[in-house]
Amino acid sequence: MTTAVVADVASIVRRGLKLRDDAPVSVTEDGALSNINYVYRVEVYGRSLYLKVIPEQPKRLPVKLPRERVFSEAAGLWQFRAFAGGEVLIPEVLFVDRDEFALAMTDVGEGRAVLFNVIRDDFDLLLEAAQPLGRGLGAVHACTRGKASPRPAQEEAIVRRIVFDGLLAPGARQVFAEQWDGIRAEMEAHRECLIHADLWSKNLLVRRGAPVALVDFEGVCCGDPAFDLGTLIAVALLPALQNPALVDAALSFIEQLVNTWTIAVSDAAWVDAVLPRTFRATATFLAARGFGPFAYDMSDDARQRVRALAGDLASDTRDTFDAFQRKVVSHARARL
Repeated sequence: MTTAVVADVASIVRRGLKLRDDAPVSVTEDGALSNINYVYRVEVYGRSLYLKVIPEQPKRLPVKLPRERVFSEAAGLWQFRAFAGGEVLIPEVLFVDRDEFALAMTDVGEGRAVLFNVIRDDFDLLLEAAQPLGRGLGAVHACTRGKASPRPAQEEAIVRRIVFDGLLAPGARQVFAEQWDGIRAEMEAHRECLIHADLWSKNLLVRRGAPVALVDFEGVCCGDPAFDLGTLIAVALLPALQNPALVDAALSFIEQLVNTWTIAVSDAAWVDAVLPRTFRATATFLAARGFGPFAYDMSDDARQRVRALAGDLASDTRDTFDAFQRKVVSHARARL
């Protein structure tokens, strides 16, 4: 990181927090927290915060995006924080710099680890988060049901195209090409509530005995609650498909997540409509992480299990929770 970049970031922070021009500001870039933006950890007067600077040209995507998406992310953060009810920890927006397209947020790390880095060795950290995640997401989904998207229509269309064409389609077409067009149409058609849309294990910060923290609201939009639920289910299943000894723990997480989400949304008809879509969404996310452009590192056996389970889930339009569980056990414990 150059001296000029440090000076620019420090200037943004001083201006946003209304500090003196000579206030001491320490800046460290944290590239692990974002694939497409520039994220800096900032220390000022003993206080830690994060500053995200939104570029027109994302770091790892061959497209240009409107920098104004920073305002949509801030709006999504405000709404998630307002409706989650303290079940999960969500950064507070400190300020938005409209000239530099920068967003400052509180630091929710507080000794937490990125779930992606620890889940294979300490799956219990995900299990602890199951019920709070279910309650928090259920509250957000229910409270924002039927509300307008925080994104302008043109911006949302661009984001959706990147997600579906660039991130999800490549893996899905490798695993269940015949079903993909129908699943994609279904996932895009249901714009029912506010969703995070990127609840991968790299965006979940965990610490034993403390609330799970959610970060990176870049993709927040109006969408299908099955998108958020399916992502989290895939987060639990991927380690279990790598290590079948984790199957029971993964299914316990999924059952607790779904049950608490169901109670929180408090609408049986909506639950009955969302759950079958959730299992097909799970198939898409498994395929994306097994065979997509940012595929996870896994054994050949695990990748075969991912392919088999994702293909099976994609082929059934009315899976019940019991049927879903049977498929998981069958494929995760299959002899290869």
